[in-house]
Amino acid sequence: MSRLTLSLLVLFGAISAVYFFPASKTPSAVTMSYPTDPYVSLQYNMANTHDLYKLGYKTIMPHLEPEKTPLDDLNNFLGYCRAWASSIVGHHDSEEEVLFPFLNTKLDFSTEIEQHVHVAKGLTDIINYIDAAVADHSKFAAAELKDMMVSLSGHLFEHLDEEVEDLAPEKLKVFTPEELTQAGKDLMVYIRAHSDKYVTLPYMRCHTPPELKEIWPPFPWIVKRLVVPWILAPKNAGYWKYAPYPVS
Repeated sequence: MSRLTLSLLVLFGAISAVYFFPASKTPSAVTMSYPTDPYVSLQYNMANTHDLYKLGYKTIMPHLEPEKTPLDDLNNFLGYCRAWASSIVGHHDSEEEVLFPFLNTKLDFSTEIEQHVHVAKGLTDIINYIDAAVADHSKFAAAELKDMMVSLSGHLFEHLDEEVEDLAPEKLKVFTPEELTQAGKDLMVYIRAHSDKYVTLPYMRCHTPPELKEIWPPFPWIVKRLVVPWILAPKNAGYWKYAPYPVS
């Protein structure tokens, strides 16, 4: 084995280890900007995550106006739309499997669960429509997808806003800091095990505004600047050109 090959294997192993077993955040970034108080960080992370989905919706909609749909690049555009929808589905799955059962031990998140039902129906319809259109472009009409997006938006935006409000720090005081910290860890374990990292992580990075990119999501620098843009994002590179920000 050549020295170059060995070096590349070592580098790849280091990157993989960091991704699957992330190190702690940079102390300076945490101290200055990232909220370490577990009563604050849960709402902070949820608000930022929901902003990704709001931004994705607002990015998609202009492309569904007459004469503005990229028909000559339809599969990539629809891939971007599907990434938006599937990211929300994955986010909601993680809440239903981990976060809501924990919160419901001392709070009532039944309203959020009911909201998920309405949102899930709209997202499923959109994903099925996109899959059919990718398989047969003649089945795609921008006006139809736009109507589906608009129909979903009421339930979706109401849920995204109300859930953040219900995670206000004062409401979470019924839990101990240790309980909240463990819930956050459990949530991340589920997300790592069940998300499509080739879609979820690039989507997150290219919808995170520049002022937050150094501290959020709270991933190690090497994941943000190396793993995502150079290893994960290229698989679906055509999708991310429709995103509002760079992947790195």
